Amino acid sequence: MEVGTMLNEKINIEYIEEGHLYLANGCLVPSVSELLQFIFPNKYSCIPSAILKAKAGWGTAIHDAIECYENQLPFSLTPMQEITFEQYLLLKDEYQIEVQEQEVMVHFEDKYAGRLDMIASIKGIRSLVDIKTTAKLDVEALEWQLGLYQLAYGEIFEKHYCLWLPKKDLGRLVEIKPKSKEEILKVLEEYERSKLS
Repeated sequence: MEVGTMLNEKINIEYIEEGHLYLANGCLVPSVSELLQFIFPNKYSCIPSAILKAKAGWGTAIHDAIECYENQLPFSLTPMQEITFEQYLLLKDEYQIEVQEQEVMVHFEDKYAGRLDMIASIKGIRSLVDIKTTAKLDVEALEWQLGLYQLAYGEIFEKHYCLWLPKKDLGRLVEIKPKSKEEILKVLEEYERSKLS
């Protein structure tokens, strides 16, 4: 079991790797992923669990490689994964991506917690970035995800991007407009009501 802790505004946040759980002062709080499942309840209902697991493993490998590369640590990829990783390097060069923070644990009060992928300077602009390796890009889900991360991080970013690295296609940097604080607070109220009913 891996536990990570962040202290912010007297709220102690713990992340338990096994089960993908977040605790705020010892109480279970939803993750950003859980809130996205609430917003999009049937998103993966037609996809077999074995396929979802394989896709998650591929995405984790690419995420880990990027994190290791930016921290000048060794990493290992399959030949196919190396092709996808090369797309990251091309985008990094084209858009002058300078990574500032990675895998940052964040929380919004005691309402939810999560871990954002990256904060980076992109062509000189401090930006919030999520990395996706999916075959198709779900822009609406990203609008919610980046909005949730921005609110939890506590900073208004000028730009929000998805660093899209699909398995069998060219990588792209896609600008995303995040959901507003008001929209997120409304969903949080709906989520809390659903847990009481």
